[in-house]
Amino acid sequence: MIHYNIYFQMAAFVFLAALALICLMRRGAHTLTRAALYRTFASALAASALDVLATPVRAGAWPWLPDRAACLLLAAWMISQFLFFACFVLCTLFLAKVSGKQLRRMMRLTGLVCCVGILAALLSPWLGLLYRPRAQGGFENGPLYLPLLACCWLLLVFGCLWMRRAKPGPGRQCAVCMAGFVLAAMPLQLAAGNVRLFWFVVALALLPAALGAPLPGSQIHSASGCPNYRALSDTLWDCYQFHKPYCLAFLRLAPANDAGGISPAQWLAPTAKRLRAATPRCMVFYLSQAGRFVVFSQGSREGFSSQMAELATGLNQGWALKGCTVTLTQPAILMDGLRCAPDLDQALLLLDLLEEFTPDGPIHAAPQWVNDQALARLQRTLAVRRALTGALDRGRFALRYLPVLDARTGRTVQLEVLPRIDDEQLGLLGPDAFVPIAERSGLAERMGDVIFDSLLEAMAADPELFRSVERVSVNLSPLQLAAPDLADRFVRMAREKGVPCSRLAFELTESRSLRGTDGVPLLIRQLFAAGAAITVDDFGAGHSNLTRILDLPEAGAVKLDRYVMRTCLARDPKLLAHLIDFVHDCGKLVIAQGVESRQQAQQLVKLGADYLQGFYYAMPMDADELRRFLHPDRL
Repeated sequence: MIHYNIYFQMAAFVFLAALALICLMRRGAHTLTRAALYRTFASALAASALDVLATPVRAGAWPWLPDRAACLLLAAWMISQFLFFACFVLCTLFLAKVSGKQLRRMMRLTGLVCCVGILAALLSPWLGLLYRPRAQGGFENGPLYLPLLACCWLLLVFGCLWMRRAKPGPGRQCAVCMAGFVLAAMPLQLAAGNVRLFWFVVALALLPAALGAPLPGSQIHSASGCPNYRALSDTLWDCYQFHKPYCLAFLRLAPANDAGGISPAQWLAPTAKRLRAATPRCMVFYLSQAGRFVVFSQGSREGFSSQMAELATGLNQGWALKGCTVTLTQPAILMDGLRCAPDLDQALLLLDLLEEFTPDGPIHAAPQWVNDQALARLQRTLAVRRALTGALDRGRFALRYLPVLDARTGRTVQLEVLPRIDDEQLGLLGPDAFVPIAERSGLAERMGDVIFDSLLEAMAADPELFRSVERVSVNLSPLQLAAPDLADRFVRMAREKGVPCSRLAFELTESRSLRGTDGVPLLIRQLFAAGAAITVDDFGAGHSNLTRILDLPEAGAVKLDRYVMRTCLARDPKLLAHLIDFVHDCGKLVIAQGVESRQQAQQLVKLGADYLQGFYYAMPMDADELRRFLHPDRL
């Protein structure tokens, strides 16, 4: 039995060494979590190696070993056991991104049990607390062995319970998988007797973390290869977890106009050096994507504010650096991190928001703290982004429908889908609230897929509701069209849900230009060939202009921008008549949106609009309201 036990320990030893190598090769991981993984693997390797040596000593198979050496070996083995278990529990909580309060509490409890176990192991040669000699040779468990082991298992159980309060996602799933493996190892260890498989099961439990567990801070690391992003997010995460106050200042610097052809590399490094010299108590990071310096300080707001005021004054006066003058082109934005970001995820998202945030005040103004109004705006943006992420994780948006009516008959011929996010705190959020955030965060493609899937699910679940309309339209942004497989993906999704593409229409929004986006005409042709209708949305505003109509011959209809329509009706209806005639000459139908009165509807019918849409006919409706609108005779 001893030999089999040694073989299992050696197998676990080799397996854990391989996992450690895999972890070392991973990139983009959060520094603190990588450190936790390294310590877990290192402690597991040491504990496995000592277990290989301690097993024959405990069984009395090495009678030639002196008693003092045997006691030292067993004490080292016991200490390695407690150190590994402490590292494993904390690593599991790190992976699950448990909030700082629970993490600190778990650290205190784990540290207490670990210290008691180490102290008992050191005193065991004299007091026999964890192990003591047997009369027939070898060693047996002491009186504290089982109680301390039970405390370790209880700590892991508490950790599992606290993981339920961690942020849902793959990280928590991975951590729960790890904890489940180890919990299953306890009855396995008791049932196997001397042939203990405990370490081998622990090695299996560490496999998900080594192969690809999502780690805290990855949302910034994956967005940039700049090491300063990683260093700044690591610093923020450290301050958050251990409840350290911090302040941030974002400085956008540029060489003066008379600097000539100075490249950024020629003045960025000297400027960063001057900033670090001018702020000895602060850390300076350069964010390459945003083109800004970030000055980070741990401590009070007052001292940081005065120091940054002196720094900004010097910058406004200009710095001569190797032939160019560096000046402050935007006021410093001073942030109190604990006020703006009550948790880690918000602190990380705050970096993205502040890159585009401009404080109130003129250029070259003195640095200022973000006022309450700006702070409320930032917190609102954070809350909307959190609600958007929640809707994407759930894979569903709340859908509202706005009918499009035939201008001659008044019959509803089409429905436009308007996505909403139903949040407990913010209420019902419209696209104006979350679409810009999705586009800035790189979530536009994923959001479009979820909205389209939500529509297909609704059409497949209640086909009778949509039977009386010809098509149901959904918006398609230029950012979505950047995906080369969009058409194939959407056609496949519709086919899987049993919804014919001939019942669908796609409205191309005007948020960005389609020019320069390779493959867009092909995608439009693929959607059109599958049977879907194409509509140019918001014609006359932004990038939705004459060029878009000429570039998209597949578009069968053009939806006039509501502001253009109202302005033309108010100033000179002939202008709108010429615009409608031009669209008709291009061979396309005209949809007038934003109709809010009977007078507007009558004018648009006289001017030749084919379809009308607006709040005069109906407000955005959910499925039940739409059913009452389409089939009033059935009620």
